Amino acid sequence: MTSYTSVTHIYVVSHVVDVITPPELPEQLSRAELLNKSFVGKNYAELDSNEDEMRDSAAIVLCECDEQGTEPNEAIMEVDDTQDPEIGSRDVFSSFVKLVVDDDDPLYTDVPKPRKDKSERKPYPTPMKELIRRAKEEKQLRKLQPCRVLEDTPDNGLLVPELVDVAYSVHRCRNSLLSGLSKIIHHVPVHRCRLCSEVHIGKGGHEIRTCTGPGSGSRSATHVWKRGRASDVVLFPKCFHLYDRAVKPRVIHDERFTVPKISAVLELCIQAGVDLEKFPSKRRSKPVYSIEGRIVDFEDVNGENSEIAVTSTTTLLQEDDYCTEEKKKSLKELSIETMESWFEMVSGVRKLMERYKVWTCGYCPEIQVGPKGHKVRMCKATKHQMRDGMHAWQEATIDDVVGPNYVWHVRDPTDGSVLDNSLKRFYGKAPAVVEMCVQGGAPVPDQYKSMMRLDVVYPQRDEVDLVA
Repeated sequence: MTSYTSVTHIYVVSHVVDVITPPELPEQLSRAELLNKSFVGKNYAELDSNEDEMRDSAAIVLCECDEQGTEPNEAIMEVDDTQDPEIGSRDVFSSFVKLVVDDDDPLYTDVPKPRKDKSERKPYPTPMKELIRRAKEEKQLRKLQPCRVLEDTPDNGLLVPELVDVAYSVHRCRNSLLSGLSKIIHHVPVHRCRLCSEVHIGKGGHEIRTCTGPGSGSRSATHVWKRGRASDVVLFPKCFHLYDRAVKPRVIHDERFTVPKISAVLELCIQAGVDLEKFPSKRRSKPVYSIEGRIVDFEDVNGENSEIAVTSTTTLLQEDDYCTEEKKKSLKELSIETMESWFEMVSGVRKLMERYKVWTCGYCPEIQVGPKGHKVRMCKATKHQMRDGMHAWQEATIDDVVGPNYVWHVRDPTDGSVLDNSLKRFYGKAPAVVEMCVQGGAPVPDQYKSMMRLDVVYPQRDEVDLVA
């Protein structure tokens, strides 16, 4: 560590400012240095060494670097230009200011970018320290109580009562979404690349060179388009269906062909309380026991309740489908309803994922709904040889369960112009479902206006070199 008794070098973006620190700087402030822009160019000897006054006049705060793992001279600071309007150094500091965008702002979302290095592991949604703390608490609890009744739902095999209606709502919205997309696709064309997973909504494909399929180097990464389907618009990754998520939460390698694979959203709804005759699931009325980490069920099997639930659920779903089919709607109304189903489904899946665990591989798109990931050795991503083909399971996010499938935004579908590769930095993006519904007549959602870059004026092709 460098000594900071006489001169402190503060790095702001790419410039260096030398500031003379007072000798009477309080010891507790040596690790969180405070500086006011109005004092730049003045002698610190003129300032009062009062600790409280220095805190009140401070505009730049460098937090303790040990918490972030960086050296003090590597910190990037944010400058407040509203402190002293009479100081002539405003123009000097204006070039140093780093604009910080709040990622939590729902009204601003930048255009998503693909991962630079797909060989790297996906980021953990929950910090590793928190995961280690939970594992230690669980291990300590097993030592204190080797035989105990699991009380937390749904880990004890019981349903979460307040999420049963949410599961039915998600299942209904999923069916409505797929039904709406299958009708809108007759009016809004969908194209997909033959060699990669790129999807484009609009007449003809775009000319943006982003193909990563076989032979893309010889084609200068140009896409080879074909007619797409409704299943190309929204991505529903599949996972293994679990009959008993509490006692048998894992599918082994030898069962990979006997256990059916269904959509992860559908499996999440089934485990949350939706009863389907085609995919049965065991329901309990009493919690299971944990004996030295092993789950044991002492409840007698009673199949009458499950049969009644399946019959009533199937009847409700048939009535729901009948009501939606007898109404004929215009393209705009259908697009608005489909977009509402999309947002309601995503919101419901988020609520279900807060209580029901969903796992994804850290290197490939494989996903599994349940207490644990499966043991099928079929991972072909980075470092799979070290794991003997086993997946590197970690906590999944909403994008892993419901793939947004971002596509380029076409501002005027009736124009007939094709998106140019030289202008791709001016184009926006949106989820394929949102883009398809917007072209069908639905209004643009507020959370995707910035991502679509509706306020950007496209230059002409001959004006690209003139734009900074």
